[in-house]
Amino acid sequence: MDERPASATAVLDIMREWEWQYCNPDGVLFCPGLAVNTVVNRLAMEGIRRPQAEVLTLLCYGDLLARGNYRWQKFQDLDHFQWNVEGGAIKARHWQHLARSIEESARQPIGARVNQSMFQLPELGLKDCLVHDWEYGACRFSYAARTTTLAPFDEDYMEEWFSAWDIDVWPNDLEPTTWDDEPEPETAPPTANTNKGGRPPATDWELAALEIAGRYYRGDFKPQTIADVGRELAAWLGNQDLHPSDSVVRLHAKRIFDAFQAWERE
Repeated sequence: MDERPASATAVLDIMREWEWQYCNPDGVLFCPGLAVNTVVNRLAMEGIRRPQAEVLTLLCYGDLLARGNYRWQKFQDLDHFQWNVEGGAIKARHWQHLARSIEESARQPIGARVNQSMFQLPELGLKDCLVHDWEYGACRFSYAARTTTLAPFDEDYMEEWFSAWDIDVWPNDLEPTTWDDEPEPETAPPTANTNKGGRPPATDWELAALEIAGRYYRGDFKPQTIADVGRELAAWLGNQDLHPSDSVVRLHAKRIFDAFQAWERE
């Protein structure tokens, strides 16, 4: 695909500032995602025009990940295929198909759009299927496709239908992303001082924040950016034989830096 549009990059930057990750009772971070209609409405409140289009662009590029329930059916090579999933990942190719269909429809005259807005899919037993339906407000979308120049008995004839609903999305650089009732703990790379077996030690983020705040209060550490806090935090954690992922460190570094900025304004 082409380079991501600047407007979509700006939207992604806004979304990265939101609260996405939470701690389970064991203190392990996880990302539950947000309903797609929540994301679209919040972006609109932030002043983004046509946020549904920007969200779709980010999904096409894989910068946003999605999960939901979906049904898929296809007739190809004179055979039938289908797949039903609950709470599964919705791959970028489905979003790309939706975006192409919307773009192609927009290029058609209004009269042609009405005539071409639905497909009959006789081999799949489906009638009056919308070519595409992007109901972001209801957290769902669907599309239909068929070979229009061939008869159903031709070997190259194809019909396809896809429908997804109850869709959640989240930025792809957030981790760990877990959906189980008991998320897997963060694992540290092996070092000479690692404990022998058992569960890796959990990071005490409150203690880490207090340590960095103490350095700031004493004047030993005056960060100018979130990255400065991240490096200081990662170094301290490394000395404790703790090695969380960069994205997790960045999340806590931002909170600490924001607190420092608030103190400076008081």
